[in-house]
Amino acid sequence: MATIVAFILFGIGILGIVLRRDLVIKLLALGMINSASILFFISIGDRPGGRPPIQLLGETTILVDPLPQALVLSAIVVNFAILALALVFVMILCERYHSTDSRRIEQEIAREIDEEEKPCH
Repeated sequence: MATIVAFILFGIGILGIVLRRDLVIKLLALGMINSASILFFISIGDRPGGRPPIQLLGETTILVDPLPQALVLSAIVVNFAILALALVFVMILCERYHSTDSRRIEQEIAREIDEEEKPCH
């Protein structure tokens, strides 16, 4: 069930990145994709009735795989860094172009490039 929810969240996040023009909304969609990947890793490592991976001598119980948990911790840190850096870039773009609309910013950048390429008379 958690895997299905992870795929649904991932799809919604992809749609948010592709269909929305606002950069802040795109960052929220990226955060949703990150959360979906974390949920997917957690669902992979889940074993019903599993115990922590500390086995005592003579025990034969089902143990939980610790690798997805380690990947989740790493993913959380990396995702936080990516979102923080992306938010700084959005703030810089918003300060310079007074908009968070990606198409308007692209048009402004294209206009600046065209003005730089014109020869001076």
